[in-house]
Amino acid sequence: MGLSATCFGLTSRILYVRRTVKNNTSSLYELANSGTLAKILSGNLVNYLNESASILEITSMIPEVSNAQYADKINSSLHGISDSYDVEKRQIADSILKHADTFEAIAFLLPNGDMYMEEPYDRQLRLSKDNFAFRDYYQGAINTKQAFLGDVIVSSSTGEKVALISVPIYLNKDPSLLGIWSGTLNLSKFNNMLQSLSLPNDLREVYVDGNGQKIADSNFLLSNKSESFADLNSFKSGKSGKSGNISEVINGKDFLVSYAPVDVLSKTWIVMVMMQLDNQLLIY
Repeated sequence: MGLSATCFGLTSRILYVRRTVKNNTSSLYELANSGTLAKILSGNLVNYLNESASILEITSMIPEVSNAQYADKINSSLHGISDSYDVEKRQIADSILKHADTFEAIAFLLPNGDMYMEEPYDRQLRLSKDNFAFRDYYQGAINTKQAFLGDVIVSSSTGEKVALISVPIYLNKDPSLLGIWSGTLNLSKFNNMLQSLSLPNDLREVYVDGNGQKIADSNFLLSNKSESFADLNSFKSGKSGKSGNISEVINGKDFLVSYAPVDVLSKTWIVMVMMQLDNQLLIY
């Protein structure tokens, strides 16, 4: 699969929902009320994240990626190696960023979690830490020995919310770990996809990570607002692998919340579709 395939994969899969919004709002409420909309979005997200992981897995097998030959050149003041070292690896990272807007940064960690390099290079220079062995995306990749999806964290480089997919690299026929090849997901892409549906004001969709933290929001006015849904029963049920709908009180208002788990890359995220119960279109 080409690097650009993921860029339009999720968009093409939600055209059905877009057409429903455009042609029949009542049918959209039926989809939301039945839980079908949450399941559609869950399936979309699973495919999108799997395709994103495939980009990292495929490129991790390139010989120029699967080594850390300049590890002895790591400079703590640069939080890794200089951009004049391992140019080939940086070029591959730059190519991923150019052709797949799935990611906003690509990095390589040493087996102990030390930062080796990150692109764009200015993000590496702005890092506030040198070792990332404490991060769930590092620990998950080590423990599962396969591509792993991390929950939302605050970037030590930008200070913004990010989520990473990490891929461990091993020697052929050898259990020795060579490093971790990771990609920082472009979360604005998720927001744009949900907001492109142009949903009615009383219908809201969010992606939530395994800790209950909001990842993306169909309401552009709330996109940059940090929110936790960890206390909602819908979140708890979704995290346990169930899908369905339930009445919830959110910010003092009654909602019917449909939910579906997003089981992917050894992690469970949740799709939640929230509908105000005082909307007459929700009564069938």
